[in-house]
Amino acid sequence: MTDTRRIAVAVVESDGHSLVGVRPDGGDLAGYHEFPGGKCESDEPPRACAVRECREETGLVVVPREHLVTTTHDYEHARVEIHFWRCVLSPDLPDRAAARNGFQWVPLSALNSLKFPEANSEVLRLLAPPASGL
Repeated sequence: MTDTRRIAVAVVESDGHSLVGVRPDGGDLAGYHEFPGGKCESDEPPRACAVRECREETGLVVVPREHLVTTTHDYEHARVEIHFWRCVLSPDLPDRAAARNGFQWVPLSALNSLKFPEANSEVLRLLAPPASGL
């Protein structure tokens, strides 16, 4: 396996919702849901990378509020170290501001019903714990 890819992810929350997209066809993990994020530059702090990647992918400016978790996962195509940051929209944006590239606002309570890559499992438990049985 090659070197570990350092990834930063912006978990953007607004009005009880989180910003979620779907990975495009033809790439790694195509068809899976994703939070905005991507590869960190060689000397870029993950916090700054999460903000940059979110702006590039969604057109939205966010403010990081809290480091949620860092996780490492081995996929067939790569080993990834993912830094998840809880972010909010920039104060000059309205709640659930429109995003580009197919990113949509999904209720936090619905996150567990979506198909995310396995490396997201720990952050999903933090964001939307499974409902307790009846």
